[in-house]
Amino acid sequence: MADNFDLERIERQGRLTGALLESAIATSAALYAVIAAVYRRSPEALAHVDRVALMAVRVGEELGLAERALDDLERAAWAHDLGKLVVPDRVSGPVDVSAGDVAQWSEQVVAASDMLRTASFLRPAAEIVLASRECMDGTGFPRRLEGEDIPLGARILHVADTYDALNSLCIALGVSADAVSVELVRHAGTRFDPDVVAACLRCSDPPPPRGAHPAPPAPPSVRG
Repeated sequence: MADNFDLERIERQGRLTGALLESAIATSAALYAVIAAVYRRSPEALAHVDRVALMAVRVGEELGLAERALDDLERAAWAHDLGKLVVPDRVSGPVDVSAGDVAQWSEQVVAASDMLRTASFLRPAAEIVLASRECMDGTGFPRRLEGEDIPLGARILHVADTYDALNSLCIALGVSADAVSVELVRHAGTRFDPDVVAACLRCSDPPPPRGAHPAPPAPPSVRG
């Protein structure tokens, strides 16, 4: 029998999936309107996905992705954290990563991917989100994919998401942003695709002001 946590998770996922289906999403603008509504009480979470999408598209362009692939990547970046609304983070503070943490993060990407998959327009983005926590050396999750078995869009999203999270941490701790580059390079070839890391560092202009967000309801860039 499912416990209360499982029942709450199912209910939350059902509400979010319903929002996606009821919106009959067929354009990037429609998706972004739903994302903005979902995060209306969490402006920093919305600002985070905006920044991740911006960096992911920059890196994708730097690596020569086709327009359609850039569209799917942008949508995946906007939606990649939806699973946290279904399976909230339970990690607090700088602690060693445990098997429970990995299981939680796996549940989050699977939940986000499952929600996106309900709309045919978003299925390519769903595949990117599902693989966005995989690592080049096969130690990622949920499927332990390795190297080029990981979709390129997912490899880009992994780096872009980490880049923004590290930037935010550096600002919060008053640490030089140079630490971000050091950390990405340190894990290039193990966690991250080295080519994606190099492209990210070439694209890494000074980050926008924290919490910066374009005027709703239009997305930062409507690619299609």
